[in-house]
Amino acid sequence: MDRSPRPRVLAVGQGLSVIVLSQLMGVLAKLALFEVEAFTFVWLQLGAALGFLVCHTFVWRRERWPRDLDRRTWIAILFVGAINFGLCRLWMMMGIERLPMNTFVFVLSFIPLVTLALSILFLRERPGPVQVGGLVLAVVGVWLYFPDLPPPDQRMGVVYAVLVVFGLGASNNVTRFVLGHATTSLSPALYSTIGLMVGGLPIVLAGLATEGPRLADGTLALGGLRNAAIIFANGVFGIALTQTVFNGIMRTLRSFEASVVANSGLVWTALWAIPILGEWLPLGRVGAIGVLMAGILLAQWRPAEMR
Repeated sequence: MDRSPRPRVLAVGQGLSVIVLSQLMGVLAKLALFEVEAFTFVWLQLGAALGFLVCHTFVWRRERWPRDLDRRTWIAILFVGAINFGLCRLWMMMGIERLPMNTFVFVLSFIPLVTLALSILFLRERPGPVQVGGLVLAVVGVWLYFPDLPPPDQRMGVVYAVLVVFGLGASNNVTRFVLGHATTSLSPALYSTIGLMVGGLPIVLAGLATEGPRLADGTLALGGLRNAAIIFANGVFGIALTQTVFNGIMRTLRSFEASVVANSGLVWTALWAIPILGEWLPLGRVGAIGVLMAGILLAQWRPAEMR
């Protein structure tokens, strides 16, 4: 595996680019969700993502269904698909239903630390002291940005958010194993497609069964062409493209490093919300952004002997 600085810088740049784009999709989704039911939004965007990835992988790239994967790799792919696109989607909705959004996102900020702990236990990837300092600094930045703590009546929502944290942390490490450690020629696009088929297809089928007839006759409430475009863009760019690129950079970055890059999404969400939703940042949160970004940069640094 190439440990030279250039591939790592490129991987970080690619990761930040798709995170910025995916957070734009998330802010736009908030506009649509004023008029579209959450379940409707989820199954339609997963359907768009699945359709795009299937065409991209099997038609445009002309990849074939893998026939040489061992049982352990298949188990890993099934695990990531079920957790990342299945259970975590459900837990997210249940957590958001019970918690203020800033509290929910604050809990999710601990994904890098959980990813780091799991990578130490299962992948034996140990960070340097500067990287650990960067991880801690990144979490401090998120804490400064979202200082609110949930009251006792919201604890069940915290439980669901913690399940998402551990689910995504585990998925990050399994993806790192499959694409970075396991002996396989599986491409990031094919890996993402199969994972989405495992976790997303059941949700899409449930949506077709319950809301498909109303979608076909035009009575399903989408609120117009703008919302339909937002749903489609969220599926193609927010899920399909982001997931594929992020799986690709996991071949270069270690799982907790990639997770810290993803954690910068909190910053980009806030910045996109200014022109789109008219939500301006107070000065204290601007300072928190600086702390978080400093932590992200430190977490990407490692001496030559660790590369």
